[in-house]
Amino acid sequence: MKNLGKRKVYVSDVDTVSKWVFSSTGIGRDAAFNLVSLFLLTYIQFTMGLTVAQFSALTAIIVLCRIWDGINDPLMGMIIENTHTRWGKFKPWILIGAILNGFIIISLFFIRPEGWNFVIFFGIAYLLWGMTFTMNDIAYWSMLPSLSSEPRTRDQLTTLVALFANVGAFLVGGLVPILTTGNMVAAYRNIAILVGILFIICQVLCVLLVKEKPDKIINDKPKVSFTKMFKLIKRNDQLLWITIALFLHYLLQSIINALGINMFYFEFGYDGTNMTIFIAVYAIISLISTAVYPLLTKKLTRMQIVTYAFWLSIVGFIIFFLTGYVPFIPHNIISFCIAGVFIFAGYGLIYLVILVQFSNTIEYDEYLTGERNESVTFSLRPLTAKISGAFQQAIVTIVLISSGIYGLSRKISQLEFVKDLTINARQEQADAIIGTATNDMLLVLRIGIAIVPLILEIFVYYIIRKKYLINENVYESMMNELELRKQDPNHFDNKSILESVDKKTS
Repeated sequence: MKNLGKRKVYVSDVDTVSKWVFSSTGIGRDAAFNLVSLFLLTYIQFTMGLTVAQFSALTAIIVLCRIWDGINDPLMGMIIENTHTRWGKFKPWILIGAILNGFIIISLFFIRPEGWNFVIFFGIAYLLWGMTFTMNDIAYWSMLPSLSSEPRTRDQLTTLVALFANVGAFLVGGLVPILTTGNMVAAYRNIAILVGILFIICQVLCVLLVKEKPDKIINDKPKVSFTKMFKLIKRNDQLLWITIALFLHYLLQSIINALGINMFYFEFGYDGTNMTIFIAVYAIISLISTAVYPLLTKKLTRMQIVTYAFWLSIVGFIIFFLTGYVPFIPHNIISFCIAGVFIFAGYGLIYLVILVQFSNTIEYDEYLTGERNESVTFSLRPLTAKISGAFQQAIVTIVLISSGIYGLSRKISQLEFVKDLTINARQEQADAIIGTATNDMLLVLRIGIAIVPLILEIFVYYIIRKKYLINENVYESMMNELELRKQDPNHFDNKSILESVDKKTS
């Protein structure tokens, strides 16, 4: 593309308090989400003693709830888009969703009927958990592009949001394994209370202290109809492709997280220490990659970042799978952590690029049609997280049951009902059960946690490289055109970009 003018100097148009409060309050959100998405099934697996039929039914409920969330997310986006209050359209739903979701999280870890009664209770509570988190999640993420449309400012905001989200996720991911082993029921209850309250406090601060730009709060657009909503999704091909990439990325990450605690239990014994060490490496490398990302964008294009990150993660998955199976990669936590460094650095950078690319599809749609609908567009982000969660739960359940690992974990869960056992005695008996796991069982776990995500990462890279077309030059051209439209409402030219996209596609 030809040069469209002198290089611009970007000045942040978001005030300091709003920037830091908006991003840092993501700590509570992601701590809450990860407690449920990463550990609820583990909590049930190792404490409830459900039969294979009951555990399978519970998985089916999760899948059905995720499908409903797939329907509910765009509807919630439409509702938010049509909300008119003195506090704007995002803040009311951020607050309502957080308060309701915090109390539901606590109930999921407090109420413990037995057998099929628990399955019924879980179905109701889990459905409500998904719906209330959707209220908060779509509104929160939809506020991000409304705070700024400047590329560098948006990159900074996206980076900060991801940074603090990682902090919240790793607080839960790192502490839960080491705090709950041997005393799961009581420990999970206490953690649920703390996380639920933290979520609510963080989102209250977001509502009170984050200031939107006045021109972004005012919403005098026509109401979004169902027809208009689905046309938006259908007409924006770039949104469609990056949503698929985001879905696959969420899926590979959630599979690693969900199978991780089972793998470390059955590879190293009934002790959460190794899992905590591994998650600590995850946290450090992810935070480093998040902090480095803005520096990389000054030297490399986003596509170059994705390419380097892709090869890092592929190397990591190969090392992870081969650990203990080849002489030069010994079976110990160090080998797994080395593999983790490559994996986490790679897909952490890819995730940041995807988030920016996702945000850029809003301007792409505005460029094509003259309309801007942040909430409906961003409803697809939590939708992909939840649908990928359904696939993840199904895959994890299949791996656990088919390998025989679930049968062993059910025996371990029975130990939680023996009140006279000390924590040390419970761990010793659990280790004895884990010692009966065969090499075939462990191999199935290793394939699920390494090879399946590796294949998914290849598809993510292909989509970003071959199907996503909004690079830095294309985005700058779109923003120049949108600026011209502000100066002259009758000006509407999207032909040049469309022609270049057609040429690249063909």
